[in-house]
Amino acid sequence: MGMEIENPRAFLEEAKNAIAEYQNVSTQLTNMRETEKQTSVLLDKTRKEVQDKIDKTLKQRSEDLTATYDRQISQAEARLKKRQAEREKAKQEGVKGRIKSETEPLKIENKELRRQIAAVMKKDNAPKFYSTNIFYTLFHPSGLGELLSFLLVFIVIFALLPFGIYFLIPNHQILYLVAIYIADIMVFGGIYVAVMNISGRHAGAVQQGRDIKNRIKLNRKNIRKKIKLIQKDSSEAGYNLESFDDDIAKIQQERSDIISQKQSAQNTFDTVTRNIIIDEIETAAKPKVDELSLAFTNAVNQRSELETKEKEQALNLSRNYEQYLGKAHMNAESIDKINALLESGDASSIIDAVTKLDHPNTEAQAAVK
Repeated sequence: MGMEIENPRAFLEEAKNAIAEYQNVSTQLTNMRETEKQTSVLLDKTRKEVQDKIDKTLKQRSEDLTATYDRQISQAEARLKKRQAEREKAKQEGVKGRIKSETEPLKIENKELRRQIAAVMKKDNAPKFYSTNIFYTLFHPSGLGELLSFLLVFIVIFALLPFGIYFLIPNHQILYLVAIYIADIMVFGGIYVAVMNISGRHAGAVQQGRDIKNRIKLNRKNIRKKIKLIQKDSSEAGYNLESFDDDIAKIQQERSDIISQKQSAQNTFDTVTRNIIIDEIETAAKPKVDELSLAFTNAVNQRSELETKEKEQALNLSRNYEQYLGKAHMNAESIDKINALLESGDASSIIDAVTKLDHPNTEAQAAVK
C-alpha cells in the first residue's frame, strides 16, 4: 500500500512486469506439459516396438526350432506307418497261405467227392441234373439251410408268382386268381411230381449222391471253421514277421529319441537362448530408450518446477497486485489505461483509476482517449 501511495507508476510497472513474467511461465508450463506428453508417447511407442520385436523374434525362433524336429518326427512316423502296413500285408499273406495250406486237403476231398457223385449218376444212367445242388435242395433237402431255401422257392412259386400275375391283369376277379392258382399248381406241381417220379427210378444213386453232398457240406463247414480259427488266432509265429518287428522297434526308438531331443532343445531355448535374444534386442535399443527416458524425466522435473513457479507467481500476483487492481485489470492493457488516467490527472490514485474504469463517465472516457 505504501508503494502504491508513494510511487504508483513504479507499482504499476512492477505489476505489469509480474503479470508478463507469470504469463511467460504459464506459456512455458503449457509447452513443457506438451513436451512431456509427446516424450511419454514416444517412449511408450519405442518400448512397445522393442517388446513387439522381442515377441516376434522369440516366436519365430521357437517355430523354426520346432519345425526342424517336427519334420524329422513326421518323416519317422511316415516310415513307421509304411513299415507297419508292410508288416500287416505280410501277415495277411501269411494268414492266406496258412488258410490255403490247412484247408487244401478238404478242398481236394470235395473236388474228389464231386467227381464221385458225377460218376455215380453216370453209372446209374441218371440225368446230370441229379448231381446238382438245386436238385437236392428242391427234391431231397437236408439241413436247415436247404430246408429254408426249399421253403423260399415254394413261397415264390405258389404264392408270390400267382398274386403277381393276378395283379398284372386288369379288372381283378377272384375267378382269375383261382384259375391262376390251378394253372400254377398243374404246371409247377406237375413238373415237380414228374421229376420226383423219375428220381425214384434212381433212388440208390440219388441216396448215394445225398450222402456225398452231406460230406461235401460237412467239409465246407469245417473249412469255414478252420478259416475263423486261423483268423482269430493271436499267435503270429510262423509268419516270419521278425524283420518287420525289428525295423518297427528301431523306428519307434528313433522317433522317441527325436522327441526327447526336441524337448531338450525347447527347454534350452526357454531357459538360455530366450534370455540371450531378449538381452541382445534390449541392448541394441537401450541408447534410444535411455535417451527418451532421460528426456521424459527432465520434462517431468521441469514441468514440476514450472508448476511450482507458476503457483508461487499466481499467489504473488493475488497477494501484491490483484487486491488493488482487481482480477479484471490484471493485464497490460488495463494497467496502461490506469497509468494514463494517473498521468492525465483524471485519477488521483490507482484505486480511483480502477473505480473510474469499472464505472466510466464521460470525462474519464475522454481522458482515457
